[in-house]
Formats: sequence, C-alpha cells, structure tokens
Amino acid sequence: MRKKHIMLMGIQGSGKGTQAALIARHFGYVSLETGAILRSVLEKPQHKHYQIISETMLQGKMVPDEIIFELIQEFFDVLPDSHILIDGAVRNMAQRKFFDAITTDYIVIHIELSEAEALLRLQGRRIDPETKEIFGADFHGDVNPATGNTLVTRVDDQDVAKIHQRFAWYESDIIPLLDSWKRDGFEFYTLN
Repeated sequence: MRKKHIMLMGIQGSGKGTQAALIARHFGYVSLETGAILRSVLEKPQHKHYQIISETMLQGKMVPDEIIFELIQEFFDVLPDSHILIDGAVRNMAQRKFFDAITTDYIVIHIELSEAEALLRLQGRRIDPETKEIFGADFHGDVNPATGNTLVTRVDDQDVAKIHQRFAWYESDIIPLLDSWKRDGFEFYTLN
C-alpha cells in the first residue's frame, strides 16, 4: 500500500507536536509544522515576512493566509518526493483549498482534548530556546537535562486572553474544517 501524507489536527496543547515527532521518527515522515516554520522566521529578522509575522503573533492573531500559502508551497517544493506529516498547516477552508491544490493524498487524524485541559497544558509547557524542544506541564525542573539550557515559556503561551482567542478560532475555523473532511469522504480518525 502506498504511503499517504498525514494531516494532524487538534486544539492547541493537544500534543500534536509530540505526536508528529513520534510519527515522523518511527514511520519516516517529514514534519511540516506551521508554528515551527513561523517561529523559525522570527529568528531571522532579515526574512521578508519577519515584521508581519512578528507583529501578528504578538497580538495573538493568525498570520495572513497568503504568507502561510507561500511558506507551505516552499516546503513542498523543497521536498517533492517526501511523505509529509502536516501539523497545523491548514487552519481554515481557504487554506484547505490551497493545500488540496498541492495534494489530496492525505488522511486526517484529529486529537481531541477539552479546552480546560488544553489551557492547563499550555500554561505549563516550556521550551528550550536553543533546541526548540518542548517540555510539557508534567516536566519538573527549569533546565533541559540534555543541553543545560534554561527553559522558557513560549511567547504565544504567556497571555491567557490570547490563548482563549486561539480556542475561539479553533471553534470557528477548525471544527467546520474537520466536518468538511468527513463530509468529503477523506479517511478520518479521531484520537482522545
């Protein structure tokens, strides 16, 4: 059977990044995670989209579709023969149309989690600023044991009001998107 790409979906804090890393490592997928791509742009002040991405993320808003489209297309252009695990790259119906123009050879896996549990996870997770390794709320300590780097809270997790904005966006944009894949007959799995 031919491998398909995997579209991994879930509310912020549901563990998509952790699951994506495990799937990629164990099954040979290349991970496309929009959040990581956007954060990498924030490390390059000379990048042509640095200013708009920086301002938008600090306001707790979504990066414009045109920029997301361009970054996704660049990712696929660089890896044309790879099997891609897509983590958070398609965030609304307009982006799905763009993505489906690239490929429809994917399955959808949705990780369900309540908003209350997601909030606890987001408020407790930290990141190694150098390696970008994420440490969940269940990690005890302030230092990455592998690197000795002091862990920090991600910029997008520091403001509860902004987290709730992201939850509202999930309800208004992602839930209808999930329903559209089911309605259109895509292979679809839900994990809780």
